[in-house]
Formats: sequence, C-alpha cells, structure tokens
Amino acid sequence: MKTDGLLKECECAVVTSPASLYYLSGFDQSDAVILLTKEQNYYITNPLYEVAVKSSLKGDFIVKILERREQTSFIREILGTASTVGVECDHLTLTAYHLLLGGLNCRPIDISSHLKGMRAVKTDAELGCIKLAEGMVDDAFHEILPLLRIGVTEREIKDKLLFALLARGAEGVAFDTIVAFGENAAMPHAVSSDRPLKQGDCILMDFGAKYRGYCSDFTRTVCCGAPSDAFRAAYEDVLNAQRAAIAYIERGGRSASEADKSARAVIDSGRYQGLFRHTLGHGVGIEIHEAPYLSENSEDLLQEHAVFTLEPGIYVEGAFGIRIESLVAIENGKLTVIDRSDKEIYTV
Repeated sequence: MKTDGLLKECECAVVTSPASLYYLSGFDQSDAVILLTKEQNYYITNPLYEVAVKSSLKGDFIVKILERREQTSFIREILGTASTVGVECDHLTLTAYHLLLGGLNCRPIDISSHLKGMRAVKTDAELGCIKLAEGMVDDAFHEILPLLRIGVTEREIKDKLLFALLARGAEGVAFDTIVAFGENAAMPHAVSSDRPLKQGDCILMDFGAKYRGYCSDFTRTVCCGAPSDAFRAAYEDVLNAQRAAIAYIERGGRSASEADKSARAVIDSGRYQGLFRHTLGHGVGIEIHEAPYLSENSEDLLQEHAVFTLEPGIYVEGAFGIRIESLVAIENGKLTVIDRSDKEIYTV
C-alpha cells in the first residue's frame, strides 16, 4: 500500500497535512491524524466523522474514533515506545509538535520530502482524474469565449467559469480563478474586479477544476479585437518559450531547472527581457502546487508519471499580461500535453 517505505528511517510516523491524509487514505477530511507503526496503521479522527470515514476510507487502517484529548493520549502512548518518529515538518505546528511529542524520548525525522516525492509520481487512477479535470476546463473555456463581450466584467466571467465547471461535474475550483483584463493582466496573480472589458484589452483566464480530490490547471490569454503589434510580438515570444520547454522534454530532457532555462532564454533574448516574472511551472495533483517545481534553481527531475504545468508569461506593467499554460505528463517516456485547446491567439 502507499504507506510502504515511510517507516524505513523511523519506527513510526505521524501524518497530519490534509494532502498527505487524502493521498494515503482516500478520505477528504483534514481533521484527522494518521499514525503508522511497524505493526498497525491507524486513522484517528473525532466522532463527527465516524459514519463518513467508515464508508469512505481506503487502505489497511484501524479506525479510532476519539475525542481530541483522547486522540492525544492515544498517540503519545504509542510514540512513547519509539526512539524515532517521522513527522511532516512542513506542516506540523510548534504547538501540535509539543502536544504530541513534547517530553517524549524520541527523535523526530522529517518525512515531508518523502511524502512529496511519493505524490509526485501519479498512479494511472490519479492521472485519469487529472485528465478528466483538465477536460472540464478545456470545455468551460470554449463555453466562455462567446460571453467575452465589451462591458462584461472580470468578476462576471469568473462566476460564469465556476458555473461551467460545476455543470461538468467538478467538485469545485482547484484554486481562486484569475480573470484579468488589460493592464490588470500584468499582475500574474491578479484578483478579479468589476473592471469592464474594453476594445483592445487582453483577457487572461487562469483556472482549474477539482475532481475526486485532484486538480487541473489551465491558462489562455485572449484579445478583445485585433491584437496590437506589441501584443502579437509578446504572444509569439511566450508561445515559443513554451515550445522550447516542450522540445527540451521531448528530446528526453528531465531536469526541471533546464526546462525552465530553455523557456526563459527565449523570452530573455527578445525585447521583453526580464518580464517573465515567475517560474516555468509546478507539479499538479492533490494540491495545485506540488512537486516537481520547474524553476531555475530546482533540483527536481521530471519523472515517469509526473504531472506538471508549462506556463511561461510576459507582463508589461500598465499595458497587458500574457500567459499560456499547458498541463502535461510524462507517460511511457514521452511528453503528453493534456489540455486540448489551441494556443494561437484567440480574438473575440
């Protein structure tokens, strides 16, 4: 089962982050603790979730339904017999650490990286959920294009995207949807407002669906009316940057940092040098941002069955922003582009 390997360097482990809890158990409920030992695996939660956990939990777990104080006593009793305990240092607060391990004679070992590495390699079932979620955003994008008319607001389009995703079976959005017009698109993480669409604006839409606990991610930049020469030139740079990263991976390149550098070099060799203001991409799974991380300084490798984004961009303050994002996977040693939508300039 998925817990295999977590106890190689420690006698027992305490798993607390919502993403890891779901990954190991298949149950989407964050008010819980998974306790792994050499003999037994425990899923510990409170009475509010007793019926749900017993009907939804996957894996070989003994379910313990305990009040919070009883949970602490139960966990400390087991940890008190161990000399080494695995913990998620990236998630466990200092308060929780002292509550669970304070005063015990055991050495903590950080298992955060191990869990993230496990989650970076998707199973066929996980990959299937992600592909279905990405299909939902592809379809929603094409449904929204006819609604992009002068006078509509960013917030109205954001709301319509949510409705389109839910209508296709999404559990919800994978992250807070970004819809940004004109100069607002120059902010990579713009917050949608009541700004109306005007002739000549660019329209940046970055959104994702969540399906059976797994995320998708998608960005396209559309032009309201004929694009200006400056916008067209920047768009070609962004598209060529993504093509360069795809070509590197298709040649067998597996360095996340080199993928980033291959895309960044295209933009930095032109008139928009220095205006690619974020990393090339990130892994996508239970969380919208997870390993591998595609940045200039990343040490991650793009492994078989990794799922990640390729999303170069150019952001010109006061004028426009452009981002083209594809969700991709490594399957049978080859790159698969999961989204289906065209990447040439759309005009409305």
